[in-house]
Amino acid sequence: MQAIEFETRIDKNGHIYLPEAFQYAYGKFARLVVLLPEQAESPKKRRYPGSAKGILKVLSEDDEHLDDFKEYMS
Repeated sequence: MQAIEFETRIDKNGHIYLPEAFQYAYGKFARLVVLLPEQAESPKKRRYPGSAKGILKVLSEDDEHLDDFKEYMS
């Protein structure tokens, strides 16, 4: 088994391109090890409906401010 090492990009379709110097490998079986750079920040938690429950507080409940938008809502 021969090992080769090179840097390349993975396109948005998931295709990995071999440099032309390795054309002899086209169509052959290969074992691939992908080393991705570490992320600078931790992955964000996925939001879901209701996930902000208890975080926001309503200081006052009134409908007076909605009167300004009546012409848009009718």
